[in-house]
Amino acid sequence: MNFYNFTIFRYLFLDILKPFFIISLVLTGIVWLSRSLNYIELIINKGLSLPVYFWFVSLIAPKILSILLPLISFASISYTYYRLRADSEIIAMECAGISKSILMLPALFFGICIAILVFLIEAHISPKNYKTFKSFQSDLRNNFVISSLQEGEFHSLYPNITVYIDKIFKDGKLSNLLIHDTRNKGLESTIIAKEGKISNLSEQPHIIVYEGSRFLYNKNNLQTNIMNFDKYEFEINIEKQSTNIRFKQVEERSLKELFFENKITNQKILNEFLAEGHRRISSPFLVIFMSMTAACCILLGSSKHANTTRRISFFSAVIVAIQAVYIVVINSINFSLTNIFLFYFILVLMIALPVILIKYEKKLFKSLNFI
Repeated sequence: MNFYNFTIFRYLFLDILKPFFIISLVLTGIVWLSRSLNYIELIINKGLSLPVYFWFVSLIAPKILSILLPLISFASISYTYYRLRADSEIIAMECAGISKSILMLPALFFGICIAILVFLIEAHISPKNYKTFKSFQSDLRNNFVISSLQEGEFHSLYPNITVYIDKIFKDGKLSNLLIHDTRNKGLESTIIAKEGKISNLSEQPHIIVYEGSRFLYNKNNLQTNIMNFDKYEFEINIEKQSTNIRFKQVEERSLKELFFENKITNQKILNEFLAEGHRRISSPFLVIFMSMTAACCILLGSSKHANTTRRISFFSAVIVAIQAVYIVVINSINFSLTNIFLFYFILVLMIALPVILIKYEKKLFKSLNFI
């Protein structure tokens, strides 16, 4: 590639980045926000603070981004090449002797970059985040949560711990609390406080109380000590049962776990593991295909014909149909060596198809008279 072609390449590549960042931010933000609203009850019912809530829901953002990136890449490249063609910049480049194959290179390079990003998200970032997401969600369900408490009633949610709350507010705050703790056989503890709140931020749940007193009754010497406080954290140390191990979903597992999980004997689960593993590996191929197709749908044919909008609509429908077929196939295929080879061969062939169409477009249009 000479310096002139490199200048064109850099110009087109940087031009693709602008709509890519805007579309990614807007589309991912909308989908992420709609998903986040499903967990708003964590603030209302479980007393989760806003910073922790946003940290919690942000864990699903990489997964959403990786799913949307193929379509975002197609939209970004289509928009960029369409605008350049509408402004006659594509025509000027072709008149200057720049071939369509050279004009497709920025889309190919951009697709490869996004494919690498998708693979990193799918193989490393998303499983780790989703594992943290599900673990935190599971802890919230099992911990001492505000949804289990009722106003004006005594509750013994855990052995040797009794809690009474006079009033529970919508923001998660509590008023007029009594906590009676008899876990220590030689020392009974009773806490009375005006205000409090329940925290689930650590592995062990605890109650933070304000403006109160703690009464310690020593059963050995029959003496009672009183401690006044402005703030006190009452931890509920509960031993986790080793038998209550949560089964990790496929989205939480690494590629190594998906392909080399020897402990699983259920064939249906093993097929789900293989489907998820091959989906993560094949997703980057889909990104490159969509990127190349986006450039092809604009560059294909004569620049004199004003049918670009129709062509974009046609290729968009094809892209959506192919992605739908891809999802169905990846979830239903029998992963034998022959099927796996055929699956990836078709993906590579799909990537090569836009290049073939551009290279032999004159012969193709002479025979089909399509454009």
